[in-house]
Amino acid sequence: MTTNYKNKKRILIATLSFLSLLLVISVSLFSYQKAYAGKIYQNVYFDGIDLKGKTKVQAKSIIDNKVAPLLDNKIATKSEDKEFTTRFYETGLLVDENQIVANAYKQGRDGNFFKSIYYSTKTLFQKTNVDYAPNFDDEIYKSYSTKAAESLNIPPVDASLSVVGGQVVANTGKTGVTIDSTDLKKRIASEFKTNTELVTIQMPTQPITPNLLTEDLTEAKVQAEAFMNHQLQLTLNNQIYNADKNTIGSWISFGANNGKYSASLNSAAIKNYINKIAAKNDIPVINTKINAVDNSTIQEGKQGMYTDQDDGVKKITAALNSTTTPAIIQLIQTPRDPQIIKVFPDEGIVPGRFPGKYIDIDLTKQLLTLFDNTNQVGQYIVSTGKASTPTPTGTRTIDGKN
Repeated sequence: MTTNYKNKKRILIATLSFLSLLLVISVSLFSYQKAYAGKIYQNVYFDGIDLKGKTKVQAKSIIDNKVAPLLDNKIATKSEDKEFTTRFYETGLLVDENQIVANAYKQGRDGNFFKSIYYSTKTLFQKTNVDYAPNFDDEIYKSYSTKAAESLNIPPVDASLSVVGGQVVANTGKTGVTIDSTDLKKRIASEFKTNTELVTIQMPTQPITPNLLTEDLTEAKVQAEAFMNHQLQLTLNNQIYNADKNTIGSWISFGANNGKYSASLNSAAIKNYINKIAAKNDIPVINTKINAVDNSTIQEGKQGMYTDQDDGVKKITAALNSTTTPAIIQLIQTPRDPQIIKVFPDEGIVPGRFPGKYIDIDLTKQLLTLFDNTNQVGQYIVSTGKASTPTPTGTRTIDGKN
């Protein structure tokens, strides 16, 4: 009987102690929750900054002050010996401060009462760090990555041919480089948190093979050398002009034709060469000039002689495409008759300068004269423009009359 009584007493004491402890804990947790009502619980941090007891507005201000300088930090992407530098915010990287605040405030809180007690209790003992969780504006990032690629990519250089000193020279091509931006967003987001004024990211690259390699030039080189091996002689007015390898080489153009690299003759370059010969031999035509007022001859005309340059280009092109060498090409000249040109005296008042009614103003004499064909129907003294604002000279027509 005594033993049972003692056991019951012990159980009662234990129960009362447990209930007292539970009451103390509940009151303490209630007081804790009440003290942090509308505020962030203990042990909640953002990037090492303690947000304990801060309201959402206060926390956002703290986070803004932390994030803004980071977004203004510089980031440089490098490839080979090239570099593209910009600022983090120009990459399209975004940090949602409101979401960070919401996550911080959520720590220790839950809609369920018992869970809320459990989570709020955890904040007393367990430290929680709220992450940046950066995101990207796709349009800004696309613009940034395009500019970075334009700055860092090295386009391939195709192999090519040129003529130097009468010899066909092969210019070796060069492999290009393109950056691999597959993980660039992830790397930008990771480096953003380092809080360094200048972050450098070394970009992985992939080689780009040129479309034309040295071995693709063989046929074009043979074509060019065949052109240059011709012995070409041009004659005009008993004068002889020899086109040597250097000259013929200056007429050759190289390029892709129907997907194949080839050598061809440049008609414009050949014509320019013939033009230099023509300049020494052509006789310019002199037109006959007649006074438009009295039909008197001001200047006698004279027939000219001009080299037919188009005919010369055709003959040279045919000769160089032929296997026959040497080739002698006769350049031809064609006569050009003078034209009859009616001219008016440059100065003075001349009746009949134009058919019908017109006005003639002589700036030297400050006279305005009215004409009807050759008939003078009126004349007046006028004041034309000053030296600083002169009257425009020339012939004008009337657009409309009122």
